[in-house]
Amino acid sequence: MNNGVATVTLNPAIDHTIYVNTFTPNTLNRAEAVEYHIGGKGINVSKVLSTLGQPSVALGFLGRNALYFEEELKAASIETDFVQVSGRTRTNIKVIDKSNLGCTEINEPGPYIDTASWEKLVKKVTSWAAKCEYVVIAGSLPPGVPHDSYKFLIQEAKKQGAKTVLDADGEALKRGLQAMPFMIKPNIHELEGLTGKQLSGSKQELLSVCRELLLAGISVVVVSMGSEGSIYASQEGIYRVYPLNLEVKNTVGAGDAMVAGLIHGMSKGLQAEKLAAFGAAVSACQIVDDFGRLEEFSKQIRVERWV
Repeated sequence: MNNGVATVTLNPAIDHTIYVNTFTPNTLNRAEAVEYHIGGKGINVSKVLSTLGQPSVALGFLGRNALYFEEELKAASIETDFVQVSGRTRTNIKVIDKSNLGCTEINEPGPYIDTASWEKLVKKVTSWAAKCEYVVIAGSLPPGVPHDSYKFLIQEAKKQGAKTVLDADGEALKRGLQAMPFMIKPNIHELEGLTGKQLSGSKQELLSVCRELLLAGISVVVVSMGSEGSIYASQEGIYRVYPLNLEVKNTVGAGDAMVAGLIHGMSKGLQAEKLAAFGAAVSACQIVDDFGRLEEFSKQIRVERWV
């Protein structure tokens, strides 16, 4: 897959989304609608890339319900190369409160991954990294894999010449950063975990953190700030990306869509300011569930150069 993208999802999930008119804890809630989608951060990136017309291959672990994933990904024209494991791929429950668009999530831990399965996955990632320009490593770690899994996978992918993208949190993010991935996309809370201090979100504070990460060797730092927009930082400059005023349908997967948009934009040669706007526009399309508005959103998003 020349100049392609490989996405690595070690802990995929079936996203079981339940919509209720008003969610009330500790009592009976009746669903107004129910949806089932295959998910996991890397898989979400692959799905959006497919929508944008860019091929990718999805890697990771799948349990006994693997066929459901394989069929869904095949239908989306996404190549797959998963490692089959015992146990069931996890189900993540999302309860959407339609009155305020609040989301309550319950995520399962995922199946246990033994050493043999982990070694098979490493070989697959190494092989695809030699064929792909980008390797996206994203999401949570399933039980059984080493705590420094992302650090190791990034190192192996970089040896093959691939640009690595890390989207994780907690200890997986901290250890993964030690391998200096090409791009990271933390949110404010994940940045706080990295810095060990509470962040107010001020301009000077964000500039300082982004500069520190760039100086450490990260080429692209994207800070997602939810309804406040995002920050895009690279050697070309640091930019504040302002959000559009949209009727939000669903925020699930918005950050993964941004990662897909940035990778697609980079593969098309977009430079910093236009790239930042394009990534945010793809995320906006995911939020309103309408990728037909991509060109419109790309033109409307306001990007301010900070430095």
